[in-house]
Amino acid sequence: MGIINFILSISELILPSGVQIFKDEECSVPKISVGFELSPIAKIIQDKIDLFERDGYNYYYLKNPQSIYSFSEFISLLCKGEIFFVEKIEEPINLLRLVLKDFPHCSSPIVNLSIGITGDINEEEVIELARLIPDSIISLHNSYYNLERVFGKHIYRGKENFIANFSPPPYSEDFCSFLVFLKVMNNREFRVRFSPETAPSPFFIYLSIEKVPFLTLYPSEKEIKRAALDLLGWVVSLTKEESRSKLLVFMASMGVEMDTFKNWILELESLEEEKVINMWKRYLMDGFVACCDSILIKKLKEVFPESEVLE
Repeated sequence: MGIINFILSISELILPSGVQIFKDEECSVPKISVGFELSPIAKIIQDKIDLFERDGYNYYYLKNPQSIYSFSEFISLLCKGEIFFVEKIEEPINLLRLVLKDFPHCSSPIVNLSIGITGDINEEEVIELARLIPDSIISLHNSYYNLERVFGKHIYRGKENFIANFSPPPYSEDFCSFLVFLKVMNNREFRVRFSPETAPSPFFIYLSIEKVPFLTLYPSEKEIKRAALDLLGWVVSLTKEESRSKLLVFMASMGVEMDTFKNWILELESLEEEKVINMWKRYLMDGFVACCDSILIKKLKEVFPESEVLE
């Protein structure tokens, strides 16, 4: 439970560009972690994709940034615009396009960028590199952070089969139960795309016809306990010393304090079944956007006759 004891050693610096740099003075493992969130309309150029590790729907980490050289190369590519491109899609096949109808194409594709530093690393050198990032590198058009979840059952005729909505914010009392709900879906072998780093984040649960009956089946006590234990292991792994720099990035991107992680540990150890079922109702049964083919639309209409099909 070192998670409880090290918070006082963390210092923070916010650069004019909006980049956040966190330094943990007491962690002995020297490490740098660089994480950023991309706009839904942006993609990483194919020959640069190996530079990053993807986490969930739209969050990425720079691989092996411990080298000041590799970190400076990343910043150089970032400033030259040689990492991302804007994806041109006519049909609204993701949740943000469905809700927003459009998304600014002229803004930076980066919604946030954070750097975590632990151990004996020359953070002054890292800060000097980060100062080279132009002030405009972080998008000002991240208004989807303020969007509420979609209410009612809406089925959109598109190319992919998924359920989508927005998560509760990570600092809310519902978020831990929401994570358990997503983990239950994952354990039922639904493919889930979700980035817990972002606050809040879109989530996607991919569908198939044979799995539709499992959408109406409330999670059992056994399923909830298994999912809670899985998530407890994940939260605890974030608090280990070798993961400390990534945890700093994680906290910055989520907009939460260390107490949030302590509360998650306590809640996961004694999670009430009713709280997860409430999340099930609120974020799946009582409101979703599904983008489906014709056969799956018919099946969903049988299960959810009150749903509205959007042409």
